[in-house]
Amino acid sequence: MKKIYVSGNGNVSWEKFQQFYIEPLKKFNLDECEFIIGDFSGADTLMMEFLKDKTEKVTILHVGKRPRYFANSFKTKAEKWKVIGGFTSNYERDTFGIDLCTHFLAVDFNTDEKRKSGTLKNIEKCFALNKIKV
Repeated sequence: MKKIYVSGNGNVSWEKFQQFYIEPLKKFNLDECEFIIGDFSGADTLMMEFLKDKTEKVTILHVGKRPRYFANSFKTKAEKWKVIGGFTSNYERDTFGIDLCTHFLAVDFNTDEKRKSGTLKNIEKCFALNKIKV
């Protein structure tokens, strides 16, 4: 079972999401994958929407008392998703998710010479831990 941690920027466009997140998943049988997703806008929420009618094998990790976003679960597979929360920061949430995963799916569009994005930090951590890029 591939355990895929999804990470990405909050401002990813639908076109870039399709290109960099959906296209790579086409080479996998989704029944052989489990997804670990944060609760932030952008890549996280788009992935929730993509998966809600495709698989029950999703774990949502959230900061605080409840997820900042959750896909509509009415008559979708999302009603069976696991939710783990109470993390105090995105960093703590991401570290937990990266520890759980075997694979990762992440693309960074926001890093520049002045700032390294959280997504890039997640990618670097995944590579350092020998996680497999999807």
